[in-house]
Amino acid sequence: MVLSDLTDIIDRIRFWINNSVSGIVPKKIGIAYTQKGGWEGWAQVEIAYLVQVHYPNVTIDREVNVYTGTRKENDFVIKDNNNVAPIQIVELKCERGTQSATEFRESFKDDIRKINEHPIGTEYKPAKAYAVAISCTEDSVWVMRQAQTEWKHVGIKVTGIECDAGIWLWFYIKDIE
Repeated sequence: MVLSDLTDIIDRIRFWINNSVSGIVPKKIGIAYTQKGGWEGWAQVEIAYLVQVHYPNVTIDREVNVYTGTRKENDFVIKDNNNVAPIQIVELKCERGTQSATEFRESFKDDIRKINEHPIGTEYKPAKAYAVAISCTEDSVWVMRQAQTEWKHVGIKVTGIECDAGIWLWFYIKDIE
């Protein structure tokens, strides 16, 4: 498969959540949610594995500093080795049991701000930048829906997709030339 077959990373994350054997990923998320320290690192590894196995012509790197003038790193950089498709830059947030729904929303908003306010290095352009959040509680769904409405008024379009077992995938996309 080629990167163009990888429509975007949102499809792959949704696939990871919804198509696991015996629904194991939603079950693992439910357990990991309660763990101190969260589960974002585990999710990064699982998603990177899925991309690497199904897209051999793609390189996926974690914790890369794509932003100029800062030491901030993003969670994924996905490159088509044939340079056919834009680079995909991904910021990922996974809801933790140790944070409130409001704190989760704010951490997602911080990722959106990072994409919008920090210039991306020329070696990573053109790109599609994604802020992605995975939530798993009714409180966070409610708070994120409220945020969707608020952010829409300032030109920030966040989309929410319900996955299996009450897990929601939220995302913001920005094309970077």
